[in-house]
Amino acid sequence: MELKNKIEIIIKNTVVSSGAETRYREPLIGFASTNDPIFSEIKQIVGLHHLHPKEIFPEAKTAVTFFLPFEKELVKQNLKSGVVKESIQASVDTSHLIREINEKLKTELAKDGVTVIVPKVIFDYKNNGFDVSWSHKSAAYAAGLGTFGVNQMLITRAGCAGRIGSLLISAEILPTPRPKEEFCRHKRGEKCLVCVDRCQSGALSLNGFDKEKCFIRLQEEEKAYPELNQHGCGKCTTGPCTLDPSELE
Repeated sequence: MELKNKIEIIIKNTVVSSGAETRYREPLIGFASTNDPIFSEIKQIVGLHHLHPKEIFPEAKTAVTFFLPFEKELVKQNLKSGVVKESIQASVDTSHLIREINEKLKTELAKDGVTVIVPKVIFDYKNNGFDVSWSHKSAAYAAGLGTFGVNQMLITRAGCAGRIGSLLISAEILPTPRPKEEFCRHKRGEKCLVCVDRCQSGALSLNGFDKEKCFIRLQEEEKAYPELNQHGCGKCTTGPCTLDPSELE
C-alpha cells in the first residue's frame, strides 16, 4: 500500500473506532515537505523559539498534519453562553485521540522502516510565557489544510471547530497544495466578525489577539469542572467558519 494512503487510513480508522463521548466528522489530512521554505518563514514570523522541523528531527522529510472536526451537535451545544461541559470534554477526549493516532502511526510506519517523531508542544507559562517550540496550526497551514482567520484559528474546508495534530516522518510524501482561496469571510471582504463578538474574554479584536486575557478566561473555565482538569471555551469557533458551508443550516 502507498504510504500516503496507509497514513490516511490509519488516521480515519482510529477516529471511527474511538470510544470517546465526543464524535467527529471525517478528518482532513495534509502533507508538507520539510524542505519547503514556508517553515523558515514561519520561524521568522512566530519567533526564533519556534523550531524548524529539521531542528526537531534532522532526518525528517515530511510533516504530516490532520484536523479532527467536531460533529455539528457539539458546535451547537457550544453556542450557549458561559462554560459548556461538552466543549471541555471534547478537549479532553481529543487530546487522548490525537495521542492514540500518533502511537498507531509510530507502530505501523515502523513496519515500513519509517521513523515517526511527534514534536513536543510544552506550554510553560511561568518560564516561557506563551512561547512554544512548535505550532500544530502553523504546520497544518504549511500542509495545505487551510488559512488563518481573524479568530487566530486555522479555517479548513471543514471549518475550524476541531483539533489539529502533527508529526514528522523520515519518508517523502508528495506535498498537499496550499489553498489559493481565503476561508475567513472577513479577510475575503465579507461582513462577519462573529468570532470577535462571541469572544467571552474580550481577547479577540480586529487589532489582534490578547493571549493574556484568553489565558485568564481559560483558567477560570477549569474551575467549573475540576474533575476534567481541562478548558474548552471555543466560542471563537462558533461562527460561519465553524463548519463546512453545506452544514451551516
